[in-house]
Amino acid sequence: MESVGRWTPYKWCLLFSVTTVFIYGLVGMTCAIATWFRTWMHADVMYVADYDILVLVTLSASILLLTSIVGLTGTLLNSRAILAVYALLLWPSLISMLSIGYTSYRRSALSLDRKLNLAWSQWYTPLGRLIIQDSLQCCGYYNALHDATPSRRCFSRTALPGCKSRLYRFEQENLGMVWAMVFSLVPLHIFNIFVALLCANHVTKRFGKGITPKGYRLTRADLKVPDGGMDAVLLPRLSRAPSIAVFREDRAR
Repeated sequence: MESVGRWTPYKWCLLFSVTTVFIYGLVGMTCAIATWFRTWMHADVMYVADYDILVLVTLSASILLLTSIVGLTGTLLNSRAILAVYALLLWPSLISMLSIGYTSYRRSALSLDRKLNLAWSQWYTPLGRLIIQDSLQCCGYYNALHDATPSRRCFSRTALPGCKSRLYRFEQENLGMVWAMVFSLVPLHIFNIFVALLCANHVTKRFGKGITPKGYRLTRADLKVPDGGMDAVLLPRLSRAPSIAVFREDRAR
């Protein structure tokens, strides 16, 4: 590995690019783990209502972290083969990011209220409804008598409101934040793809693969001894010192 002082500008650009991929991959994985372990307020609601998006975020963050590790390894080892794999892995990473943005945007922008009505009545299990009710401090969907899961706080004469308005407001804010963050990272990721394509072959000052061109390689014919043996090889004539005393050192003085 070359010393830091001999790093090319292309290698520094590549290192910075790989670092950015690692950063937003790590941020995505941190958010996914925090949601899986319910460490922030209303994480239970996202776990129930947006389970598919949570899985996509986890998968995308895993791909981004793997891609950044491969890129960092190839950059530090000056391996163009590993950097080629890194440049290839950036495309599945982009697809995974676009899938998150598209799914969350489509859900929040196109008839979100109708989707929540259908999900509450047909998709959510009684346990899922109970989780949403406890997290949002509500009971039932429209009111306590509409598809409610009974609990200590949720019963027919409770003063808690229905979950429709609170669930709709949470989904609108949460989904909007998800697709806005993802789509804001897409231009940066496309830039990282161009950096990988342009800089991977210039990670060192060596041109090409460092292999001797075919025209300059020795073959068996070049190493073959002629039939006459070593005597048949033309040797350069030895230079002979002149016999004039002026030019002879042994007769000087």
